[in-house]
Amino acid sequence: MIHKTQAIILGLVKYGETSLIVHAYTEKFGKQTYMIKGGRSKKSRTKANLFQPLSLLDMNVSHRDGKNIQMIKEAQFSELSPHLNFEIAKNPLVLFLAEVLSKVLREEEGDLQLFSFLSNHIIYLIQVDDIPKAYHLSFLINLTRFLGFYPNDNWSEENSYFDLDNAVFTRLDNRHAHCLNSNISHLLHLILQTQLSALETLDMSSERLKALLRAILNFYALHSHGFTKLKSLSVFEDLSD
Repeated sequence: MIHKTQAIILGLVKYGETSLIVHAYTEKFGKQTYMIKGGRSKKSRTKANLFQPLSLLDMNVSHRDGKNIQMIKEAQFSELSPHLNFEIAKNPLVLFLAEVLSKVLREEEGDLQLFSFLSNHIIYLIQVDDIPKAYHLSFLINLTRFLGFYPNDNWSEENSYFDLDNAVFTRLDNRHAHCLNSNISHLLHLILQTQLSALETLDMSSERLKALLRAILNFYALHSHGFTKLKSLSVFEDLSD
């Protein structure tokens, strides 16, 4: 049966001589793997350049419950997306976020609120000229709302150490090996308190941004099964200085 669904592309690999395997998070079916037969041939109506990481697409797909690989019949850039591609300067961030999503998003059921969150952040990333330095931190923290381990923002001068295990801020006398120091904990509190539209008001050095990113990724590793080392992290950090 053919279905229409929006999709966010997570990755693309070549298959055989002319085909493509596409990993995507769809509005209707959640995380799915698709094949495009002949997608790399000159005669193909569905061009491979559509399927870049974080592309927002409208797709017609063949879907059968229980199948590991579904089929894409047609695809085009979404009407919600005002441009066809991200600017080249944004590619390291795009690849980094796509790799995180590919590790943490689960099969195989649509989640309209999660899809809306992702698509809104992607459209923002396409539209904005100067990406706020803390954009990726805000994205990762707010994504945890949908993954089941969103932090409890109970920060105070007394509860000034973030407990990665329990996702709460705690007192000095309760601190343990999986607690962030008070400075990085306060940065996390600031991210939790700041809306996407106001991120540019946060003034953080590159060193503190990196430290908080590493802390957030450790938080993911503790709470998201199978969250392993990111291949794109070093390139993203090097180009973010």
